[in-house]
Parts: sequence; C-alpha cells; structure tokens
Amino acid sequence: MLAPQDLEYRPSSMTLFQYPKDRHRRTLNPRQFKRYRTYKRYLQVEFKRVCVYCRQPDSSAPNLNFGVDHYRPKSVPRFKSLVCEYQNLYYCCGGCNTRKNDYWPIDDAKGPFIVAPCEHEMAAHLRFNSKSGRIEARSIHGAHTEDLLQLNDEALVSYRLGALKIVDSLRRVMSEAESLMKKLEAKYRLGEITSKEIDEARDEHFEELNQLRTLLDAHEGSSPTKPIPKSRLGVAL
Repeated sequence: MLAPQDLEYRPSSMTLFQYPKDRHRRTLNPRQFKRYRTYKRYLQVEFKRVCVYCRQPDSSAPNLNFGVDHYRPKSVPRFKSLVCEYQNLYYCCGGCNTRKNDYWPIDDAKGPFIVAPCEHEMAAHLRFNSKSGRIEARSIHGAHTEDLLQLNDEALVSYRLGALKIVDSLRRVMSEAESLMKKLEAKYRLGEITSKEIDEARDEHFEELNQLRTLLDAHEGSSPTKPIPKSRLGVAL
C-alpha cells in the first residue's frame, strides 16, 4: 500500500516507448550462474522491466512472455562462451526474442546490426512517433532492426496508441481528483464541511488514487519489481 504523499498526481518521469539517448551502462553485477535463465530477474531490474527492442513494459498485461535474449546468439559456435555472460544478455519480450532468433551479421565490422542499449545509442537509430504509434528508423541499423523484429506490426502499433490513450486518461483523472480534493480541503478550512466529512473524503481520495496509481504504473512500466533473491535453497546468489 502506498503512502498518501506517493499518490499525489505527478507527470511521469519516463515517456512510454521512447528509446534512450545514451548508451546503457549496466548497474548490476551478478555472479556467474550455470543457467542463463537465472539472470532474468536481474535483467528485469537492469532494464527497468521493458523489452530493450520494442520498449513494451512487461507489466502492461499479465500474460506477457518475457525472457532472456542472447545478443550474440548462443547458437553461433564462436559465441558459446557467452551463453551465461551477463554482459551479453538482455531483457526481451517473447515476440522480439522469437523474431531476432539467432541473427548475427555475416560481417562483424559492417553489420547490419540489431541495435541494443549497451551496444548502441538507441535513439540515434530508432525513434518512436507518439502520433502514429510507429517506430521510425534513423539509420541503416535501425531500419534493419525495425524490419527484422517487425516493430511496426499493425497489432503492435494499435497497442501502443491504445496504451498512450490509457496513460493520458489515467493522468487526467488523477489530476482532476487532486483538484477536487484541494477544493474540499479549502471548504473544510472555511468551516463549510465537517471534520467527519473531510476525513471520509480523504479516505475515498486515498483509495481512488491508490487504484489509479497502480494502473498507471502498470501501463507505464514503472510498477515496482520484486526484490532480487539473495539466496536459493540456502545457497547464496
């Protein structure tokens, strides 16, 4: 349950589906695991629970399939040593992971590459157009990524536009609720309503904003993640 000060309406610090301008520097340094899937929780936290390729949050729908992507494919023999290398792993939705598959350019120097946040400045290659809901390529590598991962599949475009409308609506309702509460507080200070009435209004306001904030966080991808476990079956991670 959130505290009242956490529920006050505030503009989001993130912009849904936008690509980062700076190259990502990894903040976590988990120990070496024998199974790459063990890194999934670390990657979810590392990349703020969004697919690094299409920027869809994992919290926007309960049945979304997210997993671990090997940027340098594990099926390529010369990358066999990177199967459980954290620096080679990304948080990725099932759709992008399937479409990316085992792609790697024939020419390591020329590409074309699939752009990824630790390898490239993503915004230099891909741009999200919030009016059309489409991902626009800004480079050869961006165009290759958009095409291979089918980032402008019509179902995805429709989803993005719908998600933006939902987020805008939730923000507007929260802002209106805050304005109403401020008016009720002013009436209470003027003695126009009783302490019982203002207490009931505060309780209703808190409950409403709690529900709205939970919905907004889910659609924006800012829902808090569960703590990364420090041990498993008595063994330190």
